[in-house]
Amino acid sequence: MTKRVIALLVGIDRYLDTSPLRGCRNDVRAVADFLRVRFRGNERPDICILEDAQATRDAVITGLRDHLGQAGPGDTALFWFSGHGSQAKVPDELWHLEPSGTMQTLICHDSRHGDVADLWDKELSLLLSGIAVTGCHVVVVADSCHSFGVTRDTIRAVPPLETAPMIDSLLPELRRLAALPPVEHVELAACASGESAVETWADGEARGLFSWSLLSAMRRLGPSATYRELLTAARCDVERHAYQQVPQLEPVTPGIADQPFLGGRITPSATGMRMRGVRGEWEIDAGSCHGLSIGPDNDDVRVAVPGPELREARVVRVHPERSVVRPLGWEPDEDLQYPVVVSRVPTPAVTVGVDGEHAPTGDQVLAALATMGPGGGPSPHLRMLKSHEKRTPELVIDVREPDRVRIRDGEGTALCDEMTDIQRDGGRRVAAALEHLARVRRVKALVNPFSALVDAVSVELVDAFAGELTAPMDRPALRPSMDGAVHLRYRQEHGRWVPPTIFVRLRNDSDRPLYYVLLNITEKHRVHAGLFPGAQVAPGRVGAALYGRPVELRLPVGTPVEDGATTQDWLVLLAAEKEFSSSPFELPAVDEAWPGRTRAPLAVTGLLGRLGLAAVHRDAGATANSACDWVTLAVPVVTRVPASRDEKVSASR
Repeated sequence: MTKRVIALLVGIDRYLDTSPLRGCRNDVRAVADFLRVRFRGNERPDICILEDAQATRDAVITGLRDHLGQAGPGDTALFWFSGHGSQAKVPDELWHLEPSGTMQTLICHDSRHGDVADLWDKELSLLLSGIAVTGCHVVVVADSCHSFGVTRDTIRAVPPLETAPMIDSLLPELRRLAALPPVEHVELAACASGESAVETWADGEARGLFSWSLLSAMRRLGPSATYRELLTAARCDVERHAYQQVPQLEPVTPGIADQPFLGGRITPSATGMRMRGVRGEWEIDAGSCHGLSIGPDNDDVRVAVPGPELREARVVRVHPERSVVRPLGWEPDEDLQYPVVVSRVPTPAVTVGVDGEHAPTGDQVLAALATMGPGGGPSPHLRMLKSHEKRTPELVIDVREPDRVRIRDGEGTALCDEMTDIQRDGGRRVAAALEHLARVRRVKALVNPFSALVDAVSVELVDAFAGELTAPMDRPALRPSMDGAVHLRYRQEHGRWVPPTIFVRLRNDSDRPLYYVLLNITEKHRVHAGLFPGAQVAPGRVGAALYGRPVELRLPVGTPVEDGATTQDWLVLLAAEKEFSSSPFELPAVDEAWPGRTRAPLAVTGLLGRLGLAAVHRDAGATANSACDWVTLAVPVVTRVPASRDEKVSASR
């Protein structure tokens, strides 16, 4: 059991000789707030924060040695770094430490100023070894570019050093590093070593996308969530904004990564929120450190008292550990405390920007967006960024050529096929595709920031062996890889490629029946519930997709089955205490979207169905007539055709 949590949090926005960042200090301050709420009383965490000029190379090394060095047996030592990352050549004297000749580095405030070196990954490993030798649990979170292996729109990276640093500028203990046993610790990194970590705008301020996503997952999933589960949940948030940034987990093998975040004795998650009267106001015992946020646009977030009659309260002010609410249309009894659940979550419009010089084509698309909403008004799904907003749009309209439009994300990844002949329909096909992509993003973003069901539901993917027709009840589930996704492979049989097949199990570990729907979000941005359209799963029981039949994962129609071809699906489980309709969530592929195609379903049941209606169709008049607890869970699945050298691989993993 964890005795203490000792944390060193480093956030650097200002550097002596490196370009500035904007969200690193916000990152570590949010982490500190989270830790202080999660660990209370006698177990209050021992936190040291180094920001900007405080975070010199010497100060970070001293913080690792002296502050984290206090950790003893049973304690947890957390090192969280938000800032620039880079790479550097290895000095000849240390060639034996890295066969690639290049090491990953963290950039401290004074790194590369004069003869001050970066903090090398091998130096960090050495320092962590000195901490872990006491028997404590060591955790590293690195939100920087090239961050995987260092055991951010704005990119948290600087160019690599072309020359190796002087050996005397590095820790002298590096010469004997190879003789030390490897240190066992958990590392959660913003991206792979060849990728870029980005900053974004979240909760009204600049933030590191990975730090914000990981904290959101920690709040939502609660103290029992494992590192592996947190990494998968964080990847879901990251990928909504940055397709070319994939968070990483190390180690990926069973063991330390499957224990709860920060280890043992922590404040248990509450069984639910309660609303009570305090000094003439009503408040709930959940705040920003639990994931509640009303955002800069004053989003309508509500809670409700469970029961047959809908009694809601709107969140009007959010504090770190509590929130002030205003009852809507009813008068609570000041002598009572009311259990409440989340009944409405923010569904902010997706931000859009224009890139390219062909103004006539761009103007046609913008004009279509301005008239596609109810009554001929602007689209409610999208919001054009103003010129003064210093943030990367979530969707970009690329109009570099006349009468041709590409839609991509903020990082430049194409999200659908190029569209031509824009003049023919005045840009309405492009506008419809943008609206469709926004809807799909909101389906993936639908989460309950405070649910008592987070530990009760799970999605399990299981290998299907040759000839099997029914899902096995107890076969171990496939484990996500270091990027949080379950990876499946085509295999060769008799000279042809055969797609992988799996079974999908849906488990209910709660003490009450829950209604499940399993959505599949495909690479073509289609959302469907064909795998499990809706059924009740009894307490302690398991449901199966396709009534227990094997599920085949194929490349999209039209995609050649060739070396290296890859597709990705998201399996999104929706679970609630009462039955709900899956129909609001159903969407066609993006290339089938056209003006007027998507309309609100006529029959919608249950709170989650109403939330889906609001998120996907923007039906402001849709409200639930009762409230219940609900939760969502997303699992990314990557299906790949192995490269030629791997053609003999017969396993589906």
